[in-house]
Formats: sequence, structure tokens, C-alpha cells
Amino acid sequence: KKITAQAVGAFGEKAVEAELLRHGWIPANVNATIKNAARFDIFALKGNRTIHVRVKTCGPNIVGFQFGGFPPNSAVPTSGISKSDFTILVRMGNRREDDQFYVVPTTVVRKEIAARQSDRIKVPKRDGRPRKDTGHWSLYLRERKDGQKEGGRGIAKKWEKYFGGWSLLDGQRKNKAT
Repeated sequence: KKITAQAVGAFGEKAVEAELLRHGWIPANVNATIKNAARFDIFALKGNRTIHVRVKTCGPNIVGFQFGGFPPNSAVPTSGISKSDFTILVRMGNRREDDQFYVVPTTVVRKEIAARQSDRIKVPKRDGRPRKDTGHWSLYLRERKDGQKEGGRGIAKKWEKYFGGWSLLDGQRKNKAT
């Protein structure tokens, strides 16, 4: 039975909220109040620290995350993002214990999307026509099957230090996997 994209997204947000609670944060889901009104999904508070969290989720047996809303034919913005702005990538497992979380500063995510944009737009389509920048980009956990290096590929290896990196939210540099 296939899960809908909306259900996958809702799952990711709920799973991140639960993990934030587990790590002492008080989360408020902004999307629950006004659907996609903010640039982030969850606002969270712990002591005197507040963070903004963007959640991207891929379903079971999927290895890519979709990012949209960038102006076509313009560079993906990588500056002006607060140090308290994080993107949490949720790879939904077939079972709860198989779920994976990457806690990544949003600036790092944006730079990877920009690299993907730069690399991908240069490669013509299979039929030889140029690619169009639609403002929609994907990041993939795995490398390309043909071994070629390309921005936005192999982020599981590249971002190992962010896997289970919930302590980053506290402003700590050292990660503790959970």
C-alpha cells in the first residue's frame, strides 16, 4: 500500500516534533496553523534558545529529498540565513526504528542545492536538449550509479556528521547520535 506525499510530509513533521520533545525542546508546528505560510515548519524553544526548523521527508525505500520554491534561472540563495535555522531530513523507514534523521544547518543544505543546480543545469537531457531550471531541485542520499560526481548526490556519506545530530540544535559543535 503506497503512502501519499502529503502523508509522508505530515509524518516527517510529527516525527521531528516527537524527537524535539525527546531532546528537551518545546516545538510548535507553524504549518499546523497556517499551511506553508512561513519559511519554516516548526518553531522550537529550549531555555532561552529558539530555532526554526524546516522538515524534508522521503518515504520508505526512497533516497531523495525534494526542494522547491526557488526562482527559476536564479542562483539558489545561500546567504542571509540565521544560525538558528535548521533543515531536518527525515528518511522514513518501513518501521519506526528504521527512521533516519539528518540535522543540518540550512546554510549547508542551501549550498548543496546550489551545487546541484550548478552541476545539473550543465548536463543536457538524454535527447541533447538543454535542461530547464524550474526552481525545483533534489538531493540524494546515494551516489550516482555510474560513479560520476555530481552536486546533490551522496549526501548520506557527505553528511555523516549530521546523522542524529540533535545536539547541533543546542548550539553545540559535537554531535551525539540517538
